[in-house]
Amino acid sequence: MSRKIAVTGANGFLGSRVAAYYQERYETIGYTRQELDFTDREKAKKVIKRDHPDILIHTGAISDIRACEENPQLSWKVNVEGVSNLASVCGELGIRLIFCSSDQVYMGNQVRTPHRENEKLCPVSAYACQKRKAEQEALRLQPDTVALRLSWMFSADRREGKEHGTLFSSIRDAIQNGCEIRYPVHDYRSITDVWEVVRNMEIMFQAPAGIYNFGSENDLSTYEVVKRVLAHIGKGQNLLKKNEEAFAGDPRNLRMDIEKCRAAGAVFRTTEEALEAAGETMFITNPPL
Repeated sequence: MSRKIAVTGANGFLGSRVAAYYQERYETIGYTRQELDFTDREKAKKVIKRDHPDILIHTGAISDIRACEENPQLSWKVNVEGVSNLASVCGELGIRLIFCSSDQVYMGNQVRTPHRENEKLCPVSAYACQKRKAEQEALRLQPDTVALRLSWMFSADRREGKEHGTLFSSIRDAIQNGCEIRYPVHDYRSITDVWEVVRNMEIMFQAPAGIYNFGSENDLSTYEVVKRVLAHIGKGQNLLKKNEEAFAGDPRNLRMDIEKCRAAGAVFRTTEEALEAAGETMFITNPPL
């Protein structure tokens, strides 16, 4: 079946990769913020109605947690009102919405096991609260919404050299510059190869609507993850130091149970497996899609 795909945030970390990957498989339109201002419902409707995709993948957001805290009015306008606008338009035009949410919604609920989608949530940061509200609004205004709770993502490739830092780029830069790196021993979170997120999105084109954890499983602390990656590539082990202060009083747990997306057909490697595989290409600038 031929589909037309539209992607917001097409110049961002995730959106640029989604647009690049799916343009080889479908008729794909990538929107930058200048091309689709989703904070203005009527302008957004005009553009989306003109192009009328079958599926709209919304990756655009203010994802910097500190920026959301410092300017909550602006981030609410983008992260909540913007999603509401798109969901409303998609509902009106019969377009499936795939909305990129975040594992940050699990912060604050004190669960120590991998999180499940039906848990009671108590988000604490402005960003997490906005993502949770956006999930609710998206599903209310367009019941045919798939909300993906994404984890901390990394990529071995450096697309055009213009992107924000990631776990992988931090490791790579430390090795290249001989700098010390410190990672917390009380921090547990799913860490996912962005390309696995991109490829698995296709499964969600037909998955039942709803909320899905969408990323790698991981039972290792962030420190242990980096330690094993360095051991695997055989470089930089002497640069790694423990951060035993961060989250010492209240260990952070952002691990996700992915049984629901797995049942839909998505396949993710564990964090350790994905990082070790990516380690083979960590100094390649732009590996093939």
